[in-house]
Amino acid sequence: MLIRPLMKRRPDLAYHRQYILIRPVTHYLRCVFFKSGWYGKYFTLNSQVAPLFAADSFLSSHGHSRDGAPLLEHYFEESWTEDPEAAARKVSDLIEQQALPQIADADNPAALANKPWLMERDDVILNACAGGDFDEAERLVADYVGGMEGRLELPRDYSGKNWRKPAEYEPFSIAVATEAHKFHDQSLWRMAYLGKLLQTDRSRVPALLHDWEEFTVNAFKLHKYWTKTPFPCEG
Repeated sequence: MLIRPLMKRRPDLAYHRQYILIRPVTHYLRCVFFKSGWYGKYFTLNSQVAPLFAADSFLSSHGHSRDGAPLLEHYFEESWTEDPEAAARKVSDLIEQQALPQIADADNPAALANKPWLMERDDVILNACAGGDFDEAERLVADYVGGMEGRLELPRDYSGKNWRKPAEYEPFSIAVATEAHKFHDQSLWRMAYLGKLLQTDRSRVPALLHDWEEFTVNAFKLHKYWTKTPFPCEG
């Protein structure tokens, strides 16, 4: 209902779960997210660009506007239900006039490199890989992982009285990353695994990016919208 005016005039968009996607979907998910509030009466619109080749099983916030503010973060109170048609026009106009222009051309590594504010730290590393700048990617990974090198806190169970237990740690570095970390839940381990490939066998990096991309597509069930294409680093 709320995006009906927008979808009628923009055939290049698709609605999937809580996301409005810009098509075609290849390596980057350019989207506007409907974040529901209490009882479904409150919601926030958030726009973002996320690399599909990050092997994420969920999407957190990605990127900000050039001044550091969220790309689009508009809060709708319960009062929108009093005039749904007016709310639909407002939502559609906000998305089309504010959100989409910020992210529409962010569909390749070169475009993202010119808009670094759209990316988080992991995204910058992955973008360098996708664009074929393996030297820069290796440097960035070494700096990122090196800042955490030594011990990495294990996931904790905070239920019941478990929150009182001291944190447990495991050794962490690029050197100790193995095949078991390729699809690890923690992105830091995936970055360490990527760093090891960059140091030892860069010929495997493109295949890794494809594997990670397919993982994300499967996690979000994006097959209907996604088109598998080569990465620039393969050209």
